[in-house]
Amino acid sequence: MDFSGMTVEDLEARKLAIASEVEKEGADLDALENEVRAIKAELESRRETAQKQAEIRTQVAEGSGEVVENIIPKEEERKMYKTDSIEYRDAWTKKIIGRELNEEERAALASAGAVIPTMTVNAVWDKLTGDAELLGKVDVSQFPTYVRFPKATTKGAATAQAVGGTITESSDVVGYIDLIPNEYVKLLTVGADIDHMAVSAVHDWIVNNLVESIRAEINKDIVVGTGTNELKGILTSVSADSTAIPATVTKASLLKIMGALGSNYQSGAVWVMTPAMFYENVMTITQLNDYIINDGFSFRLFGHDVILMSELLVSTKETILYGDPKAYKLNIFKPLEVKPFETATTTNIQFRGATLADGELIDSAAFVRFAQA
Repeated sequence: MDFSGMTVEDLEARKLAIASEVEKEGADLDALENEVRAIKAELESRRETAQKQAEIRTQVAEGSGEVVENIIPKEEERKMYKTDSIEYRDAWTKKIIGRELNEEERAALASAGAVIPTMTVNAVWDKLTGDAELLGKVDVSQFPTYVRFPKATTKGAATAQAVGGTITESSDVVGYIDLIPNEYVKLLTVGADIDHMAVSAVHDWIVNNLVESIRAEINKDIVVGTGTNELKGILTSVSADSTAIPATVTKASLLKIMGALGSNYQSGAVWVMTPAMFYENVMTITQLNDYIINDGFSFRLFGHDVILMSELLVSTKETILYGDPKAYKLNIFKPLEVKPFETATTTNIQFRGATLADGELIDSAAFVRFAQA
């Protein structure tokens, strides 16, 4: 494959795009796999070229070795250590894990203030707000400070009248939800075997483990958070319906749950229930054979996504939520940052990942809640 006209940033962007393409139906997986391998080989080749150039420049500066013409323009050299480059990401990773930096890497980090690489921030954001789980379906924003969302606590109906007539409809009463930062933190401990891993592998391992832990906690709090030093969960905002789900779940009881949700929230609605409720109760209803779509471990019931969460076992009762997650406002005040964490209690390497977030359901009518008898 010819990559001569592509920059390092272009190659990285294409590699990320392939990750999305493989999920599409009918994707040519063999071709995409070959392209990824070719891109990795090209990036490695360019990295080796850049390293050789750095060594030559060092020799020239020290007065030893033969002066060799630089094959990459100076502008391209500088681009290699921009905060959105692989080289900068690797330099930043080496710094936080305590590996030795060369002169160019130290200069690049000092010039940028050692900020978190753009590639790391993007990778964290994609993993934190991906399509899976409830977190990937709520309305996520990124305001850096305290944020207030308006909500209509009373909605007046519109009226029809003669043109120019006296306005008689009632006005809305507007309230607010206020989101204030709560810190979500994960301390990750790794052993000495990290020294034997490639820098890029260390970076991905750290990011994946920190994001996975923090994502799981935020996802849980979207449902059961108390609102005190954490998100305010949907269960905290929505009261259980007076009609319980029967001990033996039926097609009729599920349709009754759907019918309890207002029409304005039906199109974006999802089901949220425990794995036990779904697999042991819902999936065993023979009448639903034509209404459950199974795509690997992703399910749709009556055309709506099913999200499985163990937290829906509330006070020993199986509970089902049905509603529109876009009515839940989640604000990430600060992207997840990664820093070394030093302590005298262990000789292992530790990293601290932290982000600031808050969230709340903007309209309690966006979900209905039923508990099993």
